[in-house]
Amino acid sequence: MPTTFSIIATFAWALWLGGLGCLFLCVQVLFAADRATALDAAPLMFIAFERYQLGLAAICLLGAAAWWLSRPSRWLAGAFALFALAAIGAILLPMTITGRMEDLRLRGEGAGAEFRQLHGRAMMIYTGESAALAAAGVMLVLAGRRREAS
Repeated sequence: MPTTFSIIATFAWALWLGGLGCLFLCVQVLFAADRATALDAAPLMFIAFERYQLGLAAICLLGAAAWWLSRPSRWLAGAFALFALAAIGAILLPMTITGRMEDLRLRGEGAGAEFRQLHGRAMMIYTGESAALAAAGVMLVLAGRRREAS
């Protein structure tokens, strides 16, 4: 059973971190290629990703917890803590930032100081999530190596 839980946690982690990377890359390319389209499309991409990442966060947390319960490890405890930290970011974005940004954008205030400040906070959260998930990935690898050594 630990193998099943390790696959679930690792697969969800890969989709979450890979999704963040893809989101960053696609939005950057879109703004460079066609700013007018990007101004309409990027908010929709971020809103869709917020929902997606919440589901993946839940799967990561449940998978890591089940894996740890079936085979306790400090690496899995660390991965779980980092998943929880990234999940906090995933929860904070829609609760505190995205709605306000979208309201400002729809009112035509997407170039204003408040929007820029919220955008900066969102980028800090996304960057923090990415860092936490990258570190969690290292811990998943170390937990898997421990399992193979057993």
